[in-house]
Amino acid sequence: MRQFSHSRLRPISTFDRRIKARHLAPCLKITIRRPGLLHLFCRKLSAKCIDINRYGIGIECKEGLKAGDRVILDFAGKYICQSNIRAIVSNARVINGINRYGLVFSYFLSSKNYSRKEDNALSRIESLYNRTTNSFK
Repeated sequence: MRQFSHSRLRPISTFDRRIKARHLAPCLKITIRRPGLLHLFCRKLSAKCIDINRYGIGIECKEGLKAGDRVILDFAGKYICQSNIRAIVSNARVINGINRYGLVFSYFLSSKNYSRKEDNALSRIESLYNRTTNSFK
């Protein structure tokens, strides 16, 4: 069933569901791991970042993930080295043979999972890419 925006009576797009706009971050390197004991049996996955904000991230990855999967992300980039950020895959699509995923950071989903340390780290990453995105406009 399609969801509609009540104020404009048009289908809700992915952008409309986001709390805050995402910023392009193609040079951000991401490593994906499984939480718990699963990480002992699964190898780390590399992913390409499409865009990011402090609440979620869009990625492209060759490996298969599915909606609802819990993952742990490590970020590496210019001025950035952040590990152990927990996320949940919110949607998965294949576009032109490329797996694209939308992830929501776990600290944002419930007050029980909130971590000021993660919030501050992701805010810092977001601000770095916000400046980068704005400098190209």
